[in-house]
Amino acid sequence: MKKIVFIGIGSLFVSWNLVAQNKIPNACSTKTSSFIEKTEMDTVSPRGMADNYYLWDPGATITVKFMPGGSRSLRHEVIRYAREWEKYANIKFKFVPDTTKETDVRVKLNDTDGSWSMIGLQCHDKKQSEETMNFDTIQFRQKATAAYWRGTVMHEFGHSLGLLHEQSFPNGIKWNRPAVFDYFLRNTTWDSATIEAQILATNDVFYTNGTSFDPKSIMQYWVHREFTLDSVEIPKNTELSQGDKDLITALYPKNGVRTREVPRISITTPDVTVKEDRTRKGIAIYPSFTLRSNSKLGTVYFIAKLVDERGRYIPAKSKKYSVDGNVGTYTLVTILPNSNIYYNKEGTKPNMELFIPYEDIPLPNNAAVKVEFFMELVDKANNQYKEVGARYYTAMSNIGK
Repeated sequence: MKKIVFIGIGSLFVSWNLVAQNKIPNACSTKTSSFIEKTEMDTVSPRGMADNYYLWDPGATITVKFMPGGSRSLRHEVIRYAREWEKYANIKFKFVPDTTKETDVRVKLNDTDGSWSMIGLQCHDKKQSEETMNFDTIQFRQKATAAYWRGTVMHEFGHSLGLLHEQSFPNGIKWNRPAVFDYFLRNTTWDSATIEAQILATNDVFYTNGTSFDPKSIMQYWVHREFTLDSVEIPKNTELSQGDKDLITALYPKNGVRTREVPRISITTPDVTVKEDRTRKGIAIYPSFTLRSNSKLGTVYFIAKLVDERGRYIPAKSKKYSVDGNVGTYTLVTILPNSNIYYNKEGTKPNMELFIPYEDIPLPNNAAVKVEFFMELVDKANNQYKEVGARYYTAMSNIGK
């Protein structure tokens, strides 16, 4: 249930700015890790009912702006449909001017890239120059019915509140797997792995929040009769179901507190500096970012792993500098409730270091590597290990043993 990080090195003192990516370019290296893949809406990986670790605080004001593009009337439609959630959830979407420098959610209206959204607090993993939600407004909106367009907007803003796809509810649908693969391989550009992730994969029962499967949910994909073993058909849902209303009210209560609160953290996009330490004969890694936590005590692993020039993890030669059997290191930190911590702030003494000795990197001198940095949250009360935030990577550089 984890992810990955990479490192680069040069002569006496070298540093790199971290580059955020969704995954390592080589797919095989991602699959070899036991860390769970981060999800990015509607085009990435499986979801359940709601991801508790990416929920906003009840009563939160979520700032939203539009990226360049989209008519005034179209924007007004998006705003109006998004506000449907405010009727039932104790949150507020605050739509701000396009010139606002920092926002939580950034919406792009265009005729490409489909419709998708980051899940809840995952929007903080994106740079302010990038959208966190997209709507295909020309090809899709013109062909869709008004109700289906409205439902699409509510669906994506449901994701922005932390809701997940209903079809990934454990045992919710009895899939006819061959029929599903046949249809989507013939009618989309998806490969088998994408079909598995988008349609067939299910999530941990933890994310159901004690609810039952809701085929009428706005978060449920349409399902053809031939896709199921029991000939169950699910139409294109275009309205919030009673289940949607009940769930979002429980997640964002207007009175009282959230009954199933978990530790949550969010961070700013890190910069990672990598230094060659000739005295200790190794690589010192200094990620720089601000971390904020909620009202629950949490424990977080800060993890660094090495990736070679082929995009693959490097098998470890010792257990001491090993993460999932590959070269890496980590530090475990207890995060106090309601913390606001700046790690490795410029101009101050470093307060976090990750170190890997050269002798534990089984590569020749001047071999090209990267550092991958990521975090895993430990929720001991619920026996959950959750990778939070994105995976961040340094540029490729050479080891100077």
